[in-house]
Amino acid sequence: MSAVLEIVDLRTTFMTGTTPAIAVDGVSFALADGETLGIVGESGSGKTVMALSILRLLNEPPASVDPASRIIFEGRNLLALSERELRPVRGGGIAMIFQDPGTSLNPVLTVGVQVAETVRAHKNVSRADARARAIELLAQVGIPAPADRYSSYPHEMSGGMLQRVMTAIALAGEPRVLIADEPTTALDVTIQAQILDLLLDLKERLGMAVILITHDLGVAAYTSDRIGVMYGGQIVELAPARDILDNPKHPYTRGLLAATPSLEHTTGELVSIPGNVPPATNWPSGCRFHPRCNTAISRCGLEAPPPFDTGSGHLSRCWLSGEEVQ
Repeated sequence: MSAVLEIVDLRTTFMTGTTPAIAVDGVSFALADGETLGIVGESGSGKTVMALSILRLLNEPPASVDPASRIIFEGRNLLALSERELRPVRGGGIAMIFQDPGTSLNPVLTVGVQVAETVRAHKNVSRADARARAIELLAQVGIPAPADRYSSYPHEMSGGMLQRVMTAIALAGEPRVLIADEPTTALDVTIQAQILDLLLDLKERLGMAVILITHDLGVAAYTSDRIGVMYGGQIVELAPARDILDNPKHPYTRGLLAATPSLEHTTGELVSIPGNVPPATNWPSGCRFHPRCNTAISRCGLEAPPPFDTGSGHLSRCWLSGEEVQ
């Protein structure tokens, strides 16, 4: 399959006083048409900043994206577009479901009006047609009695329903790529499963490619064709989802898997990765994970590992992994 979106050496930096915070550092991947790519990592690993950088939604300054980076969508580098040229891409070509729908929606407008506004932003239609399309979208994302719910305010709806509204807004421009940033945050397990099943169903029916950002490796495994594991602003492992689960190459990935609760092991303490993600203003030298790694060798603290191809497109930034990608 051809790539609908290609990220090449993405670097995003924030200036905090006089100290740069390199939040995303050298991220590269290609997203195939119709593919779901899960991006997994702890808080502070750079997942959301990477997503916001793709659509250039960060305030510049304090943020800045390296001009040598490339974000290729439909043959154009989004970093080279003007704000006017970029406007139809946002929501039209690439849409995003943001974290926490409760704060992303306008509390003084009904949810239907907010969906209809998005329709009119991307389609040259009348208010009546936009309203009708908004009701269709609310029905498409599984909201019962969508014509009645059109007039509901955000505070009158549950978290799961609000997440469906955010999905309807994201679909209003008929995007080719959907970025879902932690779409199941603060939802109970049953509602999480419903939202994930909804995203998978919409992807298949509408033919979208999806980037799913999550801190939950189980969520990524359930939904994704491939998984990219982020740490320290970098993708440290990228592989088909089954390979990540069955044969993880990077020690950070193995740590995340070991820390995932299992019904098969119900005794003893939960496994955890020691330490914390370091601040982006002070990444460790060498491999960024080496201070927390139980398999680190002396080289790990001295030289930053490149991505190694361990076979079948399985990439890992670990000196113990294999041959360097040329």
